[in-house]
Amino acid sequence: MPYRLRSVGLLAKACIRLSQYSCPRQKTIQQRQQSSTSPSAALKGRLQSNAENGMVSAFQKCRRTGTGVENITPDFHSLHDLPMIYASNNAGLTMNTGHNWLQLENNLDENEIQKRKYEPNTVSLQRWVWDLWCRTLWTFFDYTVTNRRQYINAASTLQTYWNVWTLLRREKVGLSIPGLIKDKMTGVRDQLTAKHGLRTERKQKPILRSEDVFQLMKVLWTTGSETWDPVQLALIVLLAGMTGHRPDALLHVRHADVAVTLFPTGRERPHMVLEVKPNRTKRYRGRKKQNPTLGIPEVPSEPCLLLCPKTLLLALLLRKSAFLHLHIVSAEKLYALQVPPDAGSLSLCPGEPEALLFDISARTLNAWLKRLGELAGFDLPITSYWLRRGAGEALNSSCEISEAQQNLLLQHASGSVYQDRYAPDYFPKDFSAVWRGRQQQSDIIRIASGQGRSINLRRPIDLNEAQEAEADSRPDVQRCKAQWQHAKQKVQMMYGTVSKGKGTPLFEDAMKKRNTYHTARQAARRVMKEAIREKFNKEQPVADIIRQVHGLPLESGDRRDAGPVPPEQYRAFSMLFRFAPTTEREETECRAAAVDAVAKVGPSRRHRLRIIHSQAAVPEWVTAALQGKRNIHLARRQCLFCLALGIREEPFSRDSSFERHIRRVHDARTWCPDPTCRGMLIGHVDVANHMRYVHGA
Repeated sequence: MPYRLRSVGLLAKACIRLSQYSCPRQKTIQQRQQSSTSPSAALKGRLQSNAENGMVSAFQKCRRTGTGVENITPDFHSLHDLPMIYASNNAGLTMNTGHNWLQLENNLDENEIQKRKYEPNTVSLQRWVWDLWCRTLWTFFDYTVTNRRQYINAASTLQTYWNVWTLLRREKVGLSIPGLIKDKMTGVRDQLTAKHGLRTERKQKPILRSEDVFQLMKVLWTTGSETWDPVQLALIVLLAGMTGHRPDALLHVRHADVAVTLFPTGRERPHMVLEVKPNRTKRYRGRKKQNPTLGIPEVPSEPCLLLCPKTLLLALLLRKSAFLHLHIVSAEKLYALQVPPDAGSLSLCPGEPEALLFDISARTLNAWLKRLGELAGFDLPITSYWLRRGAGEALNSSCEISEAQQNLLLQHASGSVYQDRYAPDYFPKDFSAVWRGRQQQSDIIRIASGQGRSINLRRPIDLNEAQEAEADSRPDVQRCKAQWQHAKQKVQMMYGTVSKGKGTPLFEDAMKKRNTYHTARQAARRVMKEAIREKFNKEQPVADIIRQVHGLPLESGDRRDAGPVPPEQYRAFSMLFRFAPTTEREETECRAAAVDAVAKVGPSRRHRLRIIHSQAAVPEWVTAALQGKRNIHLARRQCLFCLALGIREEPFSRDSSFERHIRRVHDARTWCPDPTCRGMLIGHVDVANHMRYVHGA
């Protein structure tokens, strides 16, 4: 009621004031009448003052007594009586302005009256800015999205392009984008998103829990046909899941960032704690957030060592001979250490503090994880951030860890970062049980919200020959192939062979064409593979249901051959997968044996050969077949390097196969791996002659 009274009172005052300023002609009449001494002018002033004061006093009375507006009874009946009162005293003064104010109010354009008034020069400047910047930017980004449509699928990617462009402009020119252009470009990006049909919803945010990691570990250690290093890959997966660090921080962990500390327990063997503190964590303009040291203790009587990162770390360090400065070459000596009586702990720090613990890149890690997920039967391609999101979900669900500790470990400014970027798509709790007041079924909800639900070992993994041929026959692939063959023929016509033209512009252009062709072919095969897997996801459940409805047995897909597992890898898997002994002494012996077994597992064949021919000396992780042996005598057509690295022990069947292998693989400047020989070998001819005449191959 007070707000209503105030509004009506202001309206009355506005009508009274409006009668004073009706039009220029009325102002002239009022000035003439005020200059005269007729009593009508004085009467008009008194009536106006009395009417105004009477209306205001009436409203004040209503405000004090709480009376409604409809009960107001001033000296005149309504506001419409004011013009008649004025007209009765002065026939020349009228309140009629010749305007229909209600109609004007209904036709009022709010945007027009709220629009700021600019000078004509400012308006022309805005139009010039639009013509110079916004139209050009629209055309530029429209051209970019059109030509790179296969790489730009989301509106967030377009936003990233804009952010990088503005950053480069500020860096190269020293000028920032004006605020007016930034505001207009928001609408431009929205229009481009709608025009090209870019995705506006966020991507799925899958997570990997401990049970999913366990499935991956089993597939990892039982597969022998892949090119990954099982020790490094398994350790990175476990550290990413148990620490929650970003993959870039883990891949740049140095020897100085890890340590194994022994603490006294009053028992026969001290307790070992793995301590990790990555140094290369996320920074903002050179400033790094606080990064705590994370300790991972060993689990007493652990039923299985597949999820024990300490075992893998000690094995990797022993394989790299990182404890030689401590005269430790086996796990037996590690587990025989004791904490001094007068000390509270004993730390084992690896040698070469600045050396990297892992020798793989982020791109290689993601490729290994994607391949491992496909072999394990997962639907979506696994990335390293699945493990970080899984760690964040475990932190957020734990009642033992506060939100401040969660933000400290994940290096987040607040809990909202986790909610926006790391929270899983599937709600991980049984809310229906909360609503019904029943006990939660946590196990089934954990299964339903995990990635294990997508496992299907029948899902296609690789393309067959017909599918590869179909992918290679695509027009874009054939066009790139024709360009590569044409460039190759030009080099051959000029220099005879492609290798003789090395270092020339024609050779460089041909290599670029070749890389473009291989990239297009791999992209076409990848697209076909994704289409086949998507088709399987849609059709296979329907086929399974129909077969069960009609009483038919379910089809079992052809399991992919995992390839022959190297003997040292199979023994390491057996030691990691065995049940823990009951006594403490047997458990210690089991852990030491597992560390020694894993330490003898070398990288893949390609990785080992690439490392040995890229370094000046033979690596320290050669297999046990070479360790302790001197004056190695080879069988006929047996490769010394493959025997030393545990890659191939059986000899080649023909001399041509043996020579071709040496020419393709061992054509490098290297050293003989025999400790008694250590001769310098230059090229495949020298390597072949050395194997034949010195070692009997």
